[in-house]
Amino acid sequence: MSAADTIFWQWVLFAGTAFSSPVDFFLLEDSRRHVSRNLNSSSEPTPIVFGESQASRTIYTVMSLFCLSLLTGMLGYRARQMERQSLKALSLTRILVLVLYTLAICFVTSATVVESGLSLSSPSICHSAIVICLAFYVSSKATMYIFLVERAHVLRAPYIGRAHDWIWLVGMLSIATGFGSIAICGFLWPIADLSVNDGRCRIGLPLKVTMPLLCFDVCINMALTGTFIYLLRPLLQFSGTPDPNTPANRFTKSIRKLFQSEDRRSSMDVYPENQPFLRSIKALLWRSLIGSMLVMLPTVGNLAALYSLKGRELGWLCLTMCTFDVTWAVCVIHWLTAGSTEVDEQALVMLVQPGTANNASTNRPPPVT
Repeated sequence: MSAADTIFWQWVLFAGTAFSSPVDFFLLEDSRRHVSRNLNSSSEPTPIVFGESQASRTIYTVMSLFCLSLLTGMLGYRARQMERQSLKALSLTRILVLVLYTLAICFVTSATVVESGLSLSSPSICHSAIVICLAFYVSSKATMYIFLVERAHVLRAPYIGRAHDWIWLVGMLSIATGFGSIAICGFLWPIADLSVNDGRCRIGLPLKVTMPLLCFDVCINMALTGTFIYLLRPLLQFSGTPDPNTPANRFTKSIRKLFQSEDRRSSMDVYPENQPFLRSIKALLWRSLIGSMLVMLPTVGNLAALYSLKGRELGWLCLTMCTFDVTWAVCVIHWLTAGSTEVDEQALVMLVQPGTANNASTNRPPPVT
């Protein structure tokens, strides 16, 4: 027997003792190759996909389409009202309402492009998302509060220049100082981070900007609403309401006692022909108070969530909440300024001026000066 034959038979004897059959030997080799491939594949890092997930993009797309439908519908309602009067005859308050609609539509459209279209998939797009959110959000809020200041000016001093009305000056200075400084700080220190761990964009504002914005928003909302109610105090001094047990009349009586002076607590008789107008005034007061609370709800919720997350929200979540906040504010302003209970501005201005409120209650024309 040659040396080669000896080596061959020794290898066969070793294989026979290790495996019950040649099939087991080949199965073992195949399993070893399979395990080796798995080990090699597991050692390679999983590639990170930058951008938003399909679920988040779908949620925001549905939300944005719903908000755009509401905004365009309300803008169409206003456009139909404008057909009845010339554009030159529009008051500044109505123009501000149109500007508010336009800003909200532009914000939702821009946010939809960066979220659903570009998917927040790069650092530059992620940074543009917080810039868009901050710019349109602050602009919408500022426009809304300018509208409230202008409405107070129309009631208090419609025939006096705005530069000579201290309420208008204080209101505009507060809005410019408050929102202006907050916007500057937000643009200087924005939070826009595209994570290398999960590829998601996180945007927001630092806490040194979030807390002042929340406090300023709540304070100026309450101050302007209180000013509007205070300017309507001559009409709240009327009595003789047809149904004193209704919640609206109980509310107006309490407000009347708050603003009415001691020498004007005497009862006044309101003629029946003036009752519909006074009921519309009470409805306007209710709408103003309810509207001020409704406007603050999503704002407080949005900023509280941003504070709890230490100023870092997922991009799609931040854009969704801001979109809802802006759309909700526009809906509330639309509810305040449109509908069957909208008070004619000229008649309201005439009645809240000194010396004309009593004339409305006694159905006498105002004195000629």
